[in-house]
Amino acid sequence: MATTLTRDVVRGYGSKDRPLLGELWDRDSVGNNAAMAARGDHQPDRREIDYARYHDPAFFKLELDKIWTRQWLFACREEDIPDIGDRVPLQVGPHSYFIVRSGEDEFKAFHNSCLHRGTMLCAKKESAETIRCPYHAWEWNVDGRLKRIPSHWDFPDITRLNGSLPEVKLDRWGGFLFINADKDAGPLLEALGPMPEHFRDFQPENRYTKARFRKLVHANWKATQEAFQESYHLYATHPEGVPFTGDSQSQYDIFTTPMGAVGREAVPSAVPSMHADSSATALAAGMAFAQVQQVWHYPNAAMPDLDPDKDIRAQVGQWARDVYQDAYGRPNSQPDAVMVDSSLYFLYPHFTLWLSEAVPFVYQFLPHETDPDYCYFDVRLLMPWPEGEPRPPAAEMIEIGEHESIAAMAPAYSFLGMIFDQDMSNLPLVQRGLKAADPAAPHSRLGAYQEGMIQAWHELIDRDIAR
Repeated sequence: MATTLTRDVVRGYGSKDRPLLGELWDRDSVGNNAAMAARGDHQPDRREIDYARYHDPAFFKLELDKIWTRQWLFACREEDIPDIGDRVPLQVGPHSYFIVRSGEDEFKAFHNSCLHRGTMLCAKKESAETIRCPYHAWEWNVDGRLKRIPSHWDFPDITRLNGSLPEVKLDRWGGFLFINADKDAGPLLEALGPMPEHFRDFQPENRYTKARFRKLVHANWKATQEAFQESYHLYATHPEGVPFTGDSQSQYDIFTTPMGAVGREAVPSAVPSMHADSSATALAAGMAFAQVQQVWHYPNAAMPDLDPDKDIRAQVGQWARDVYQDAYGRPNSQPDAVMVDSSLYFLYPHFTLWLSEAVPFVYQFLPHETDPDYCYFDVRLLMPWPEGEPRPPAAEMIEIGEHESIAAMAPAYSFLGMIFDQDMSNLPLVQRGLKAADPAAPHSRLGAYQEGMIQAWHELIDRDIAR
C-alpha cells in the first residue's frame, strides 16, 4: 500500500495493520482539525546536495549575509523576560542582537552594539531599569531612547533626536518573539504560513518553558537540523522506538509561503513501524507509548487497560486526554493525532515547534560565531500548567558542551536525553565524513520523499543566496 504525489513519488510505506499516518488521521476518534486536513503544496526535486555547503567558509559567509540577516528568526519566549527591563542576547554567527521587555506588553530588539565604540550592551540574561554600556556608561531607556552620555559636552553631535539605539524588527506569535534584521522584510505572519491556524487549539501562548538546554554540536547547522527533518534514521539510530513508532508511515508536507516555507514531518506513534518484526503488535505499541508518557509526564497516573479487540490508538488517545485533564484541571478535546503523534513544524530557516502533547518540544538551530563545522542546538520543553495557578517561571538554559551528555546534564528530559545523545553521536561523524567523500562525487543522494524537507531547505538557501 502506498500513496503518490506528482512525479510518482511514493509517499510512505505501510500495511493494513500498520497504516500510513493519513489513514490513521482519517479515522481519528475525535475528528480532524485544520492541521490534519492540510496537505503541502510543493514536492521538491533536489536529490543531490554538494557537501561543500556544509563546511566551506565562503559559503558559510554567504549564508550569514543573505539568510540570517533577512529571515525571521526565533529569538526567545515572552516568559524568558517577564519584567520590564529584562533582556536576553541572541547571537547569530557573528551578528548579535538583544531583546528587552520595554513595557508591560511591549518588547524591543536592538543591535547589540554601543553607539560609542561598539561594546556589546547585553552579554547575558540580565535586568536593569536602563540599558547601560559597561565601558563608558552611555545609557539608554529600555525603549532605546538616549538617556545620558557622561561628558556629553564632548559629543555635541549626538542628541536625544539621533542617539537612540538602532532597532531590529520584532514580531510576536504564540508567546514566541521573532526578530528580522531586514528593515524591508514582510510581516511575520507571511513567514508562519499555516502555523497559526494549525496551532490555534494547541495554544503555545498558554505554555511555559519547563526545561531548556543548549548543546554545542560538532556539525554544521544544516546537518544538525536535517537530523530532525526526517524519521528515516529511527531504524538505525533509535531502534528501541521501532516497535511503537511508525517511521516509514510518516507524512511529510511542504507549505510554501511568501517568505520561504514551513515544512511538516508527522510521525505516527502507538503503531509499529514497518521495520518492526511480526512480534510487534498494536497492543504492545499502545502500551509502550503509554508507559513512556506515564514515566515522563504523568507519574501518578495508572496505566490504561486496553481492549485488544477495539481500536488501540483511540483508547490510548482517550487515556492521554484523561490523564492530561487530571494533571492540569483543564478540559482537553484535542484529537488523537495531537495527543499521540509527533508533528514537527519547521519554519525556514531554523525554528521547529512540535504539534504534540506527547513530545511538546521547541527546537532552535543557530550557526556558530565563526566556524561552519559547529553550531548550537537549543531545545525547550513547552508545557501547560494547572488551571488557576500562576504561570511558572521559565527554566534557565543549561549549557552543554561538545563532549557532554544531554542525558546527564538535562535530567528533565528523562529517557529522551538518551535519544538526543544518540542523535548527537552521529553528527560529528557526518561532519567529518562530508569532507572525506569521493572528490569525483562529493554530494548526497537523498530520498525522494522522506528527505524532501532537506531538499526544500536547500532550494530556499539557493534562492536567498542568489537574491
